[in-house]
Amino acid sequence: MAPSRAVGFDLDGTLFDHRGAARTGAEQFLTGLGVTVTPSVLDAWSAAEDEHFERWRSGEIGFQEQRRERLRTVLPPLGIVLPHDPDALDSVFERHLDAYRAAWRTFPDVVPLLRELRTRGYRLGLLTNGSAAQQSEKLAATGLDTALDVVCISERIGVQKPDEGAFHALADALGVPASACFFVGDDPVRDVAGARSAGMRTVLVDRYAHGALDVRHQVLSALGES
Repeated sequence: MAPSRAVGFDLDGTLFDHRGAARTGAEQFLTGLGVTVTPSVLDAWSAAEDEHFERWRSGEIGFQEQRRERLRTVLPPLGIVLPHDPDALDSVFERHLDAYRAAWRTFPDVVPLLRELRTRGYRLGLLTNGSAAQQSEKLAATGLDTALDVVCISERIGVQKPDEGAFHALADALGVPASACFFVGDDPVRDVAGARSAGMRTVLVDRYAHGALDVRHQVLSALGES
């Protein structure tokens, strides 16, 4: 097997604290609508996000429509009357996006880890499912756009994880064979199984588990650099 010369990363839940930002943003958004925010309300918002994002990912609905469907799923049961006009619904969702954007952050160890890997001579890439506009905006807002050599976003490359074609696109962009690339992600199917099917070695991380392992140690150990 070829020695690793590149490391690819997932974005949400791996480098970027999507769950933390999403819950903070949802709490502020819902409070602004007059909703009494409880853990069950936040869980319902998260469940609707997962459900309708997957509908978009599978091609069932458009990206903007999955946002509208999240509002339609969560808000009427909470007593919020929604407009019927799609543009008016988008304006409501934009209030959530403003709160979500304000909470955007990477995990604290991310930038030091990326700098260390670059110092050690690794090419660094990103492979993420999602809309090119929003994922690119996250990278620019957090400074990750300048910390990575290659960015592959599913909407832009035309194939999504866990399809092995997405991982081959990443390896090609990095200029290495898939066997010379490690992939780091938090999803056992989309990230780990997908990368392995393409011939990459993998590191599975869980940022939100109680007593979660140190990601720097996990990555460097897998690379034989610890």
